[in-house]
Amino acid sequence: MKAVRKILRVLLVEDSQEDADLILIELGKAGCELVCQRVETEIAMREAMKSGRWDIVISDYNLPRFNARKALAVLRETDEHTPFIIVSGCIGEESAIALMKEGASDFVMKDKLARLTPAVERELQDAEARRERRQALEALHANEKLLKGITSSLGEGIFVQDAEGRLVFMNPEAERLLGWSEAELLGKKMHQTIHSQNPDGTPLDEADCGVLGVLKTGRVFRTDGEVFLRKDGSLVPVSYIASAIAEDGQAVSTVTAFQDITRRKQAEQDLLESRKQLRELSSYLQTVREEERSRIARELHDELGQMLTAVKLDAMWLIKRMAGKEEAIRRKIDSMSQLIDETLDAMRRVAAALRPVMLDDLGMMAAIEWLIEDFSSRTGIDIQFERDTWQPELGCGGSCDKGSCFLNTAVATGAFRIVQECLTNIARHAQATQVKVFLKCREDKLRIWVSDDGKGMDSVRDVKTKAYGIIGMQERALALGGSLHISSNTGKGTRVEVALPIKLDNCVGACR
Repeated sequence: MKAVRKILRVLLVEDSQEDADLILIELGKAGCELVCQRVETEIAMREAMKSGRWDIVISDYNLPRFNARKALAVLRETDEHTPFIIVSGCIGEESAIALMKEGASDFVMKDKLARLTPAVERELQDAEARRERRQALEALHANEKLLKGITSSLGEGIFVQDAEGRLVFMNPEAERLLGWSEAELLGKKMHQTIHSQNPDGTPLDEADCGVLGVLKTGRVFRTDGEVFLRKDGSLVPVSYIASAIAEDGQAVSTVTAFQDITRRKQAEQDLLESRKQLRELSSYLQTVREEERSRIARELHDELGQMLTAVKLDAMWLIKRMAGKEEAIRRKIDSMSQLIDETLDAMRRVAAALRPVMLDDLGMMAAIEWLIEDFSSRTGIDIQFERDTWQPELGCGGSCDKGSCFLNTAVATGAFRIVQECLTNIARHAQATQVKVFLKCREDKLRIWVSDDGKGMDSVRDVKTKAYGIIGMQERALALGGSLHISSNTGKGTRVEVALPIKLDNCVGACR
């Protein structure tokens, strides 16, 4: 007996006191304190079992009113793990083997009691090892139960694969999302079962599988652009994260947590469609507004302008006819003539503000040049205008059946309005002394830069969400298939960069 065991509790099933004493003497040689109770009947043994916990039960094979087989049965009713050793002087080998098959630990002949102490020590050690294994298994089962309870309550599907990519665990949410039960997929390779296709239906090789890649790299893998295959054959878009479980620095399995993002994808698609419709509506409204402005400007310039010019001519006729006559009437006619001149000037300014006639007649470059000159004269701000030599509205110079091509009206109008809005913002907010405007037509893009040396902005993002002028510029650029970028720093001015795709009207040939 090991020295660490100080007390040994022994239940003796023996009808002979002398034999019981011999057994205890033999056990006493181990140097530990013995606590022993001897019983001869089933009733006595049951009472002894109720009264205490025993380290080992030693039983004679045959007793007058009891035997080893019944004693073993009584012990195993309430205790499956306590060692049971048979000590007898008249037991056959076949009977002993039969009892060991029923659960007896060992048997020792009474004339060879020297074997008893080593047998008891061995069985006690085995019993301790079994107890430790049993406790470990119970703790493992408790942890598994806890883990299963946790994973069952999660709103995400979870499955675990071994180093070969075979399923070892899947939670109820994963079963619900995929339509497979855990029992159906246990031991099967998950890539081949649920992850063998790309979103477009093409095959996904194992070498490109993010989940299996975690086993090689040990790194966490995230994606929301892949699909899993349901049991019914349908594909479900998923967002998942796969991470490795490592032992001694080596990935031995993976845990994958995933969600069905069908609704999210649909919501994103609906949002994109809604934005597209809003952008198309905004573009349509801008087109309608430009057409209405153009119509009103034309009417003011052509009809009202002609009428006022006719009135001016009549006033001049009257002045000639009134020469030398009543001075008061002549002065009144002079005043009327000046008022007509002022009205004509006001009408031209209003018409130009609505839509410069030269934008339609002479093109974008001429309109922007007029806009810049007018801005500089009104604000006193020094403005530098640069452009490259190619002017699309003056003809592309290529081989075209139409003879010449002109910049698309929508692009020309959009570019003009963006420059106009930039200059308006500079006049209102920038407190600038110098402005630069640069236009360049290259690589199928009309590129515009407008920069100033004004006070700048702390946060362009905050301004973008509040300034409808900037929002309008962005929408114009996006509606034309282009882009707009604003950069600014406090005290260092602001720069607006625009890129619009070049589209030519009346172009049927390869023109550049």
